[in-house]
Amino acid sequence: MNRDIVNIKGTKQGLVICLSATHEFDELKKTLKTKIESSRGFFRGAKFTFHLDHDSLPAERTKELEEICCEHGLVPDTEIKWPSANKTPFPSGRPIKVPESEREKAMSANVRPLMREASPSLPSAGVAEADKRPCLLVNRSLRSGQKVNFNGNVVVLGDVNPGSEITANGDIVVLGSLRGVVHAGADGSQESTIMAYRLNPVQLRIGPAISRPPENNPVSPFPEIARLQNGQMYIEPYMTHGLKR
Repeated sequence: MNRDIVNIKGTKQGLVICLSATHEFDELKKTLKTKIESSRGFFRGAKFTFHLDHDSLPAERTKELEEICCEHGLVPDTEIKWPSANKTPFPSGRPIKVPESEREKAMSANVRPLMREASPSLPSAGVAEADKRPCLLVNRSLRSGQKVNFNGNVVVLGDVNPGSEITANGDIVVLGSLRGVVHAGADGSQESTIMAYRLNPVQLRIGPAISRPPENNPVSPFPEIARLQNGQMYIEPYMTHGLKR
């Protein structure tokens, strides 16, 4: 099955399900169903619309595809525009890997470290105000089917295995392998980050942006951090910054 004939892209308005006009409708339908089911409810409640390249989809066929999405909790919304003339869409296919040779350049371009530098207005606090969010410590690995939802930061002392999910309003830190589905900044924050010793997720989400790594993506031997910059999700080597005193 060619899974590239259906691509789910995230925008600030909702999801855009891009369909290839060069394939048979039955293949589109089958691939869409497989992709939605494999998300394990991750898109539930999200608004969506369809986009067909080079052609338009007959109303009756659009309805068939909508029914598949609605069965899994998605909500049709024809107001979502693609491509948007005044809004930059968030990527969903492949986050950008920042090369080792460019990481210092990236850091100087306002790459935010996981531990934020102290605010000048907090001379003795040691951390910024945003870091006063509560933190949940998960002292074990997460197995398939296990979910963690928390209104703050989440730190996992173990692995996040395929089939497990983490949703946090703040940052997510995995001191192990991240191979599941994670959503940082679930309250809409685009400043949140995701860090792991080995970053090889099924899907990453920061605020409204949804992304997944390409298939057969090599795993870095070093810790990595995912973040948003100008609406684009970047993955780069994790570098610590000393705190201001």
